[in-house]
Amino acid sequence: MSTALGIGLAVGLTLFFIVVFGGLLMILRSVALKKEADAWRRYPQAHRVDRAANFFGQQSRGAGQIRGNGTLILTESELIFEMWLPRREFRIPLASIESLENPNSFLGKSRFTPLLKVVFNDQQGSNDSMAWQVRDLSGWMEQIDKARRES
Repeated sequence: MSTALGIGLAVGLTLFFIVVFGGLLMILRSVALKKEADAWRRYPQAHRVDRAANFFGQQSRGAGQIRGNGTLILTESELIFEMWLPRREFRIPLASIESLENPNSFLGKSRFTPLLKVVFNDQQGSNDSMAWQVRDLSGWMEQIDKARRES
């Protein structure tokens, strides 16, 4: 194979992957915006919505869970996470939250950035936790604390 042909093939493959991944990013952004608008429509009194929270799992379900994107919603009484794929919903009553933490990893998974970890008591009264990577971590911490005090 000639050098020119090899370079042309490499450039072509690079452009192909840029177009494919760029298209996927545009689709994900569109889905996220629609999910955010839907969350605000269903919870018009919500304190905060993050359209692209990355879920790191639930402690009680163990380390075998996959991460997943979804919509994180803070209402006057609950922290709600709606995972996109697989489609799941998690609800944590604000009254059951024991503490908020900022570990760099959770269940052996890391993105080398602080996470929003919520420690709470489940319906049986057992201690459990969930963690997410969110934009504006300090803003989420402040608003959850404020909503807990007001509830």
